[in-house]
Amino acid sequence: MPEEIGLFEAMYSQRAVREFKPDPVPDEVIHKLIEAATKAPSGSNRQGWKFLVIRDVELKRKIGEFYNRARESRYGGGAAPASNIPPRRQAASNYMAEHMHEVPVLILACIEHDGGPSTMSRGGSIYPAVQNLLLAARGLGLGSVITSLHKQYEDEVKALLGIPDNVETAALLPIGYPARRSPYGPTTRAPVEEVTYYDKWGATA
Repeated sequence: MPEEIGLFEAMYSQRAVREFKPDPVPDEVIHKLIEAATKAPSGSNRQGWKFLVIRDVELKRKIGEFYNRARESRYGGGAAPASNIPPRRQAASNYMAEHMHEVPVLILACIEHDGGPSTMSRGGSIYPAVQNLLLAARGLGLGSVITSLHKQYEDEVKALLGIPDNVETAALLPIGYPARRSPYGPTTRAPVEEVTYYDKWGATA
């Protein structure tokens, strides 16, 4: 098991990693990631999360095909950069889409539901678990990124993987050891003063 780092170091250096070494990720490490995910809060403590670990190369290839089609549909293909995405980030996204089958492990985070429409409150019961998993990955020397383009083909992905109707996929998380060209942070974020109000919207003091 890799040596762990501190929580705040993990938060401050976590960033999207889309290029990975081919090195396998041990089962006990995947178990630790998912265990960390299950320590998150959920609505009424229902713990409706499920995590589908995908190692099969052909399944990863087919998921990659759906992901790539969604990417091309949304961004107009990979030849020209999308106007709202920095070229470097788009290049990394394109690379991951085209090499999805080479990612050591994919984890599909899912949430069980009662059959009603998808809502933000439903997401509140799975995305904290996803963030726990991402932080645990960083803490153990792994890289990942939260992706959701596959949801444009939600029905097809669920059929491919045998996911029942009362389960919604929330995030597709590629997991692996970061390639040299895809390092950890630091990240660039807006300062706290620009995103914080006090008592009333827009009040900065």
